[in-house]
Amino acid sequence: MSLDTLRTKLLQQECHFTWSLREDEDFVLCDLLYRLEEQIELESDKARVTRAYSSFAFIQYLNGKQQEALANLQTSVQLAKKLYRDSDEALIVTYGDLAWLHYHMNEISACEDYLRQLDRIQKKFSEGSTYDMEVLREKGWAFLKFSYKYHNAAKECFRQALEINPSDSDLNAGYALALYRTTKETSDSLTMEQLKKAIKLNPDDGVLLVMLALRMQHNKDDVKAAQLKVIKALLKPYDPHVIRYAAKFYRQLGEKDDAIKLLEEALKETPNSAFVHYELAMNYKSKKISLEKNYRTHGKAEFDVEESTHQYLSKIIYHLEVAVSLKPTFIIAVADLALQYGQSGCSKAKTLFDEAFKLANKEKQHLQAVYNFYGQYQLYSRRSEELAIHNFSQGLMLQPKSKQGRMCEESLERIIKHRINRVKNPNDSKVCAIQGFIHEVKGEKVKAVESYERAQRGGLDFGESFPLTGIRIWLMEIDVPDKCIGQLIFDNGTYDEVSSGKLKVFEGSMNNQQVHLVDVDISNIKRILKWEKLSLGPHVVLLAFSLHRGQFAEQTREMLENLQFLGEKFWNRAIVVFKEGDCCINDYTGAQRSTLEWLLEKCRHNTYIFGYAPEITERRALSERIQRVIRRNNSMHLVLPDIFDGDSQSPSHILSKLDEKDFLFYPDIIIQGGQSKYRLQCRHAGWYRCAFTQIGFNMESEGEVLYSTVLQESVCPVPANHYQAGPLYDIKCVQGELTQLRLPHCEASIEDAHDYMSVIHYSNQTIDILKPQNITSTHVTVTISGTSKFLISRKVNWFNNRVLGQVMIFYKQQTHKLHVFLLPRNVDPREDTKVHLTKQWKHFYPTFDITLPDGVMNVCLHLKKRNDKKGKVKDVWDRDITITEHIVENSRPDILTEKQCESFLKCNRVKLIKNVRNAEAVLDHLVDIIEDELMSKIRAMNTTQEKMRSVFDIIEHQGHSSKQKFFSALEEEEEGLIKEMKGNH
Repeated sequence: MSLDTLRTKLLQQECHFTWSLREDEDFVLCDLLYRLEEQIELESDKARVTRAYSSFAFIQYLNGKQQEALANLQTSVQLAKKLYRDSDEALIVTYGDLAWLHYHMNEISACEDYLRQLDRIQKKFSEGSTYDMEVLREKGWAFLKFSYKYHNAAKECFRQALEINPSDSDLNAGYALALYRTTKETSDSLTMEQLKKAIKLNPDDGVLLVMLALRMQHNKDDVKAAQLKVIKALLKPYDPHVIRYAAKFYRQLGEKDDAIKLLEEALKETPNSAFVHYELAMNYKSKKISLEKNYRTHGKAEFDVEESTHQYLSKIIYHLEVAVSLKPTFIIAVADLALQYGQSGCSKAKTLFDEAFKLANKEKQHLQAVYNFYGQYQLYSRRSEELAIHNFSQGLMLQPKSKQGRMCEESLERIIKHRINRVKNPNDSKVCAIQGFIHEVKGEKVKAVESYERAQRGGLDFGESFPLTGIRIWLMEIDVPDKCIGQLIFDNGTYDEVSSGKLKVFEGSMNNQQVHLVDVDISNIKRILKWEKLSLGPHVVLLAFSLHRGQFAEQTREMLENLQFLGEKFWNRAIVVFKEGDCCINDYTGAQRSTLEWLLEKCRHNTYIFGYAPEITERRALSERIQRVIRRNNSMHLVLPDIFDGDSQSPSHILSKLDEKDFLFYPDIIIQGGQSKYRLQCRHAGWYRCAFTQIGFNMESEGEVLYSTVLQESVCPVPANHYQAGPLYDIKCVQGELTQLRLPHCEASIEDAHDYMSVIHYSNQTIDILKPQNITSTHVTVTISGTSKFLISRKVNWFNNRVLGQVMIFYKQQTHKLHVFLLPRNVDPREDTKVHLTKQWKHFYPTFDITLPDGVMNVCLHLKKRNDKKGKVKDVWDRDITITEHIVENSRPDILTEKQCESFLKCNRVKLIKNVRNAEAVLDHLVDIIEDELMSKIRAMNTTQEKMRSVFDIIEHQGHSSKQKFFSALEEEEEGLIKEMKGNH
């Protein structure tokens, strides 16, 4: 077979090489090697050791040791044949690894041999689900082992496998471990139930027992019962993992000496375990804190407290240093080590904190804990209350309700208490400012405003003394690139883009002050405030417009009026920024002039026009205006209003994405090969977006594109470790050059989307995985070198069960039932309607039926979401339905498909020409598809038959959409005749 065909076949094999296990980005090689070596030694007499050898081989391949990798894979095969008694299913993943390894070693013949073996195994198990179950099993365990980032995917793998075999002990154990690592639920949760079920099926598994005890401890359940489970686990055959988790249990119980004893025992067996060293450090840290607390409380001790605390500090630092050396990405250990360095007076503390912040931002985890540690360092080691307040505030703002968030809040409360004791004034302006900040971050907006007003009355300069320093600016632009504004605001026009959920945030300095410029979608402001958790509002708002004709049309006014809920204080902070365009402000007249004047009045005529003067002059002028607005508001930011559930609908329907310079078109619908297709015909280069499918096409010149959604069961296989995340599109460029596609996606969040989203291209029985050039909140953009079939895929590693959806409702008159379908957002409703009416597609989406009582014709439907933690249920979607509106359109048992419609007109041409009486009324429906000159000629004809014959002659040479419109017109104006003819058809 050709190399392209071979690679396509390899991409479909489930193994380590196709599971997107990313070195450096998701795991540390040396740490994983230590843990796999430990697992091989620990499980040497167990059948599951084969999976450890396979994973170990893959890590050796990543290290460039191909021969060592081959030897370990061969060992895995030998052990699998021996321990699993020649069960082929145990070899699926290892054979896939061997095929890939030989491919990379350029040993094509050996690669093909293993692919043939896999074909044989797949045919052997083709009638059952064994093949899929074994793949899910091995993938789940690999995901658990390799990285915490894959734990949600591991959970989903085990869940799917258990649907095939619910009583499998190994799968139940894996599912329990995955749930334990991904949830923090209550006593009656699925995690607790699954741990108990797994223990029943695996009575000798001490790890499951001690994890159940830890979760009971976390939930504050029966402590004695939990302790008995730990003791029982320790009586099982020796397992260092049991020792580690048992030590954690005893530390959290306060029995630190018992925990240290267990950990030191575990360290003898596993000296290279970063986890054991970290746990030892935490136990010594707990002992040190207890000693210092007792000394402060009682004031005396029978031994030298300073010497004892120094000894504990030395042990803490030693074990944390070892943990960090073994696992350099151990963020919590790095930050805690920096804190301990600070307490010991070591100069490396600041450098290590910088490294901790760098790691936390890169890994997108534990940033809140790093802020908390750094705040403690500033408060107790550097004696800087200001910087401590700043860092605790930053940490609290990230996630107020988390454990680390509560710790940051408690630290701020302690600072408040000490300050009140020091200044003897509970209304001290700085105290009030911190209290206001805490209230605001926790969503207590009224209390926040009251505290801030007290702080202002106390004479506080918010610019100098607020818990968070720096200036926050919102940029709300229409047709003005954020790059233009950024170059005007920041010193020297230089800035960095930083990650903040779905928002674009730019960071730099303005007049040597730190500035955060947040690009806020003006058409989606309520959704942003609700979901992006913008705890603190802006100091200044820039409303940016380009001076182009039509800029201030009615929809712009409507969009601006949607900002009214932010209150007058919002407009007090707003500056209207105009970018030079093809017209001047005075050129706007009529309704546009009215909109412009309304906006200027709301902003107190606080405006600025750029694009005329040198950049340095414009930068200075705009920064002066920004500073004036800040001073006018006493450096106080805008306190954002609460956004209630009823306000969560955004006004994004007013405007499409403003930064996409594409042309919205309505495609022609044609019939080709018995199937309907869409057609784009363009006369020049540019982006074109289909109004039906939302697909975007970037044409390099004049051209034509035919495209459709593939509805029948696809013959296009999805590569291993990917799952389909959108419809399959068949796209052919029949004229001109198509260079890029924008495909609609349904992701609820696009954070890290470049890591998990791809576009699969199928052409000539080969698969190509295309990496996106850009991902917006709605579309994935890819560059293509040819056309054929395309679909969006998602990597299993980043499994997410939440997508943006839509609801479709079908009514069946005969049974008086509603059929409700929940669909992903990127499914074209037109195509899905066709699917359900023609019964052509085997894969229906999740649905439920509602049988209506006799006589009930008005229905209100609600989709509700339960929050088990809060014990509340809220509506996420609702719709009022009047059934009579659906009877006419959707309940006809004899509704015709596109092909049947065309056939009906063809077969009944003579009868229709002879029997139609309301020709003029029919013609009224056809003014959009028959040219004015022809329409005039037809209306001037003497008889109805002549008119209908001319219409048929014209329609027969047009596309399917014209025929459909003609048929619909006949149905409406000649209802009795069409019903009679359809009954005989």
